[in-house]
Amino acid sequence: MQFNNPIEYYHHTQGRLFVVGDLHGCYSELMQALDKLQFDFQQDLLVCVGDLVDRGTDSLKCLNLVHEPWFKSVIGNHEEMCLYSAIDPIMARLHAQHGGEWFYALPEVDKNRVVELCQKMPIILEVEYLGQKYGFVHGDIEQNDWAVLKANIHQEKYREIALWGRSRVRNATKKNFQSIQGIDLVFLGHTVVDLVTKRHNCYFIDTGAVFDMRLTVLQIHPDLPIEKQVIVV
Repeated sequence: MQFNNPIEYYHHTQGRLFVVGDLHGCYSELMQALDKLQFDFQQDLLVCVGDLVDRGTDSLKCLNLVHEPWFKSVIGNHEEMCLYSAIDPIMARLHAQHGGEWFYALPEVDKNRVVELCQKMPIILEVEYLGQKYGFVHGDIEQNDWAVLKANIHQEKYREIALWGRSRVRNATKKNFQSIQGIDLVFLGHTVVDLVTKRHNCYFIDTGAVFDMRLTVLQIHPDLPIEKQVIVV
């Protein structure tokens, strides 16, 4: 599977910067959270760590956010399942069993539009903001060097880990994981955690909104540590 844009770079120069965990169709919950934050749709930027679709009630609404100038997202494994559905029947069945039934109910023309949107989503997003570099990946990073990850993301093995892996958050003591060099902080989702979880300079922020837990939205700023916004374990 070819991705049109595996790495995206963005320089955010005005307004605030926020990151949100896996949306999984939870559009209303997102809008409520942004309202509480007094999010400025003309100035601020919100980045999602992937899995915009499946399981929740508004997958298309969440996916269509990629058209908005105030929103960016990396691709998640659930978007990848949409991509593979046409060429891999086993993946299609797995997808339908894990919240993807909405996709298979779409007319063919709409399915194709979903696939086109997913193909345009980056695997890696790097945002420069206030002199810092922030990375966003959906699932996992096993390398301790950001440049090494970027140089190899075109390889299937690296892409699969980025979208499906869980080693750093679940097995951090069993592997030689360290802070990732070449990037200030990295934000990831995919693995549901009870509380925002820090491993080295990586924050895992999928707190299970679609499972009736809560949607995590954090402001990213050099002078506002994540630990001052939420409990971090």
